[in-house]
Amino acid sequence: MLFANLKYLNQSDYQKLQKAILFLNETDLTTTPLGRSHEEDTSFYCQTLEYATEDISDVAFEIHEKRLDLHYIVTGQEEIDISSNTDYGKLGSYDEKRDLQLVETPTAFNKIILQAGDFVLIGMHEPHRTNGFVNQTPSRVRKIVLKLGR
Repeated sequence: MLFANLKYLNQSDYQKLQKAILFLNETDLTTTPLGRSHEEDTSFYCQTLEYATEDISDVAFEIHEKRLDLHYIVTGQEEIDISSNTDYGKLGSYDEKRDLQLVETPTAFNKIILQAGDFVLIGMHEPHRTNGFVNQTPSRVRKIVLKLGR
C-alpha cells in the first residue's frame, strides 16, 4: 500500500522505494545498530530505533524538507498519523541538521496501524507523527526508518 494524494505526488521521489525495499530484504534488521547507519552518500541512510509506544495525542506532527521517510516495523506495533495535506502552519524553526520541522496538527489525517513487517512511505512535506500505542496498550517497538534523499 502506498498512500498519497495525487495533487502532491512527486513520482520521481517514489522511485527510491526500489532501493529501500532491496535494503530491507537483504539486511538482517534485528542486528542493525541503534542510531544512524548504512549511509550511501547523501541519498540514503538507515536509522534504527527502539522504544515503547505512547499516547500519540502527546506527539507533535512533523515534516521533512529533504528526505522521504520509510517507516518499517521489525517488532511490535504502532499507530502513525499522516496527512497528505501540505497546507500547514509551522511551529518553531526548521532544524537543518535533523531535517525536521514541527507543524500544527492537520485538520484531517489518517490513522495507520503498522504491525511487524509493515511499512509506510511518507513523502516530503507530509505531516506525520509516530510512536502511538494501539488500543491504549504500549508496545515495545524496533523500527527502521530509511531516510531517502534527492
